[in-house]
Amino acid sequence: MKTRALSTALYYLLIVLLLLCILVPIYWLIMPSFLPPDEMFAFPPHLFPKAFTLKNYYDLIVTYPRTVTIDMLLYLRNSFFACGIASCIVLVISVLAGYALARSFLPGKGTLRTAVILTQMMPAVLFFIPIYLFMKRLGLVNNLLALILVYPGMVAPFSTLISEAYIANIPQEIEESALLDGAGVGIILFRIIFPLAAPMIVAILIYSFVWMWNDLVIALVLCHANEVRTASVGLFSFIGAATVEWGGLLAGTVLCILPPLLLFAFFQKFIIQGILAGSLKT
Repeated sequence: MKTRALSTALYYLLIVLLLLCILVPIYWLIMPSFLPPDEMFAFPPHLFPKAFTLKNYYDLIVTYPRTVTIDMLLYLRNSFFACGIASCIVLVISVLAGYALARSFLPGKGTLRTAVILTQMMPAVLFFIPIYLFMKRLGLVNNLLALILVYPGMVAPFSTLISEAYIANIPQEIEESALLDGAGVGIILFRIIFPLAAPMIVAILIYSFVWMWNDLVIALVLCHANEVRTASVGLFSFIGAATVEWGGLLAGTVLCILPPLLLFAFFQKFIIQGILAGSLKT
């Protein structure tokens, strides 16, 4: 009995420690964004601040666009536009490719799957120079279309593997019955596969969106002009050669983490179902 009680106590202690490791950094990120500079850099730091202010957010939204041309709302809109369209492209590519890999019996399918996996093992930095030169030749540097074209190539391979594993677990007898009733491939995809694979679709969309939303290097290389910067590049703008504008950086970071945080909060059930079901390939 004592052993069981001790195990339970250790279990909850580990949960509390894990929560502290996750929540304390988030707290120290959000809390200083509401502090004036003198208290932000107080030493020793205050666990519970004495004063709160919205000046950092006011400067971020109103002052900086007029003075130093750092328009965080514009950067957020650019990120939503580029990441949203690219995520939809990833979904179409990964679902169709995953369905083909899961249902086809063509020779060389294993080699193709291995090639897809190998693309994820190579550092993305190896492709930056060729991508930049290619986009420059197309005249797409400092154009959000460049990100919309490049991002799917970075994310679609892994999403295709998730899609293949998930669709392979859907009983093929359902599709065979639909074929006997005269249904075509398009009807099977839209009427059978898509509804049954809803958790997988949500997981791919959110994984793709968050990966693209958090990207800095690709966006910095291809879209460094002020009017086409993404949110991550906009945050990088607050870091100068000699100083860092901490108020704007912290306030902008809080705004940038809200979309992924809300996505995970509302769709975590679908994300877990999609990834776990896709990992249990039969």
